[in-house]
Amino acid sequence: MKLTSPRFNWNARLQMAADNSPPMRSGELGLAVRHVQQALIDLGHPMPRSTAKHGSPDGIFGSETREKLKDFQRKQKKTRPDFGVDGVVGQQTMGAFDKLLSTPKTLPPITGPGGFANPDANLAQSLINVLSHPRLFEINFSMMGVSISAGSFFAVRQALKDGAISAEFHALPANVRGFYLAQDALHKHTGAVLIVANTFVLPFTRAVNNTHRATVVHEATHAFCDIRKIGQSGTAFTRDQSESVAHVAQATFHRLLAGGAETDPHNPGLGPIFQKADELAQRVLAKDPLPLATIGELHTLVRNNRTAMGHNNTTNFDGV
Repeated sequence: MKLTSPRFNWNARLQMAADNSPPMRSGELGLAVRHVQQALIDLGHPMPRSTAKHGSPDGIFGSETREKLKDFQRKQKKTRPDFGVDGVVGQQTMGAFDKLLSTPKTLPPITGPGGFANPDANLAQSLINVLSHPRLFEINFSMMGVSISAGSFFAVRQALKDGAISAEFHALPANVRGFYLAQDALHKHTGAVLIVANTFVLPFTRAVNNTHRATVVHEATHAFCDIRKIGQSGTAFTRDQSESVAHVAQATFHRLLAGGAETDPHNPGLGPIFQKADELAQRVLAKDPLPLATIGELHTLVRNNRTAMGHNNTTNFDGV
């Protein structure tokens, strides 16, 4: 069951619960639990113990959450005799939440078990959510000597969980979607370290729309190449090739989420790249071979666009 409410449909864990793969149960922690708790509160099931510390749901699926969830399920059962009363968040319960709550809800960051103490912690958790999306299993292709699959993104997700990769919010120009730094970013005059290596730098604190999510997959492709040391000393894999592969991964994920090619009103120069990458994305989803001629055309578009924007082509995998 596909969630439609903007309150829930951005969160991969909630979507997984809606598909029963797996449901959410007692003992789970994190942002998805907070949204379940807030849904219960907004539907008339107050949670004084779970909100006592922060004035906001604590993200702990404990006894109070389970009790209130069963109260909600009993209420649904009055009009739907088949509605299960089990204290578990699965397809029926998420379907009811999705139907009853159509207004977006942003919860404030808190200091809690999910690490939601600041915008960067929220961003890291949001990237983990995107990189847990079940539709990533449909991305599987090899191009320019690199194989990209769900496992590629899960490797980056694990690095985020382990703290080997970090994420930072920065206000970026409108035409910059974000980037991944494999090397320290240094001040051009003083040489001071501005942002450390192995960092996602993004102009949002939470991935809430298809553009954000597709951007995360693009930059995660760079991060995967960096983790696997593809293109580092001794190989012929270039930064422009990395960009080409990342654009195909991005286009495929965008097509899975939105059903078509991506556009960017802030950077019209990317239009031809998006269209060419989408041609290859359709091949990926059809499980057809990727034509070398089309790959070459995409690579040329990427290289020309980067030259036109004045980027230095010597630093690999920064994802700009």
